[in-house]
Amino acid sequence: MSPSLSAITVYPIKSTAPVSLSRSSVTATGLAFDRQLVLCNEQGKFLTARTHPQLLTVKTALLPGGLMISAPGVEPLTLEYAALSQQYDEINVWHDQIRARYCGESAQRWFEALMQQPCKLYLFGEQSERAVSDKPAHQVAFADGYPLLLISQASLDDLNQRCQSTVLMQQMRPNLVIEHCEAYAEDSWKRIRVGEVEFEIVKPCGRCILTTTDPTTLQRNPDREPLSVLKKYRKGRDGEAHFGQNLIALNHGIISLDDPIEILETAAPERYPVTRDIS
Repeated sequence: MSPSLSAITVYPIKSTAPVSLSRSSVTATGLAFDRQLVLCNEQGKFLTARTHPQLLTVKTALLPGGLMISAPGVEPLTLEYAALSQQYDEINVWHDQIRARYCGESAQRWFEALMQQPCKLYLFGEQSERAVSDKPAHQVAFADGYPLLLISQASLDDLNQRCQSTVLMQQMRPNLVIEHCEAYAEDSWKRIRVGEVEFEIVKPCGRCILTTTDPTTLQRNPDREPLSVLKKYRKGRDGEAHFGQNLIALNHGIISLDDPIEILETAAPERYPVTRDIS
């Protein structure tokens, strides 16, 4: 069988629980609703589940004109975009300064109760801009560096054969999951078409400590799996453990589950050390 799209996932608030979709609009900043909101501390620095794993318990439901936000131990919050403050503040996501729209006091109080610290919620609004670092013609909202992340199911299956503990796809936090291809086939893709949209594969994704956190228990894997295993056989020239591919969209359009993946252009994949025998 030819490769096809088996999962579409967005994370409306950065570092929170995923939302699975059957179809999605692809916009200037990636999938619609993906990482359009971010939580920041008093200094305007972004907060993530790397240091605040309780963010993984926050769930969002997409509503017409807003979001329903919920988490254990607190009453759900309805956030309506039209009712948000018109205030824009300067915030920091990694090395980027971004003008972001303050989401108001009700969202601030809700997250402060959850996080037990001062914090504010921000939206990537009409006045917000953030260029992809090596693709300045393209925009990214509050994702780490690139608008989309693609992983094949076969790659995760291969990783799980090497790990002592089971790694969930949710730990890898992709936007697009591909099935019916060989493990790491995505490493050699340069341009693909999914549904109405053409994508450029920009670079492998360097993985961080968040991949070692169980999304249910919020506990870190004691052996630092899968990161420790990835470093043994997919350590890139940049010194990072690579898993999945970062993408940018070359046009707007709709993608849907089971869309075929049309490989338009390939390139030589990055070379990694020979896989160690783990038997």
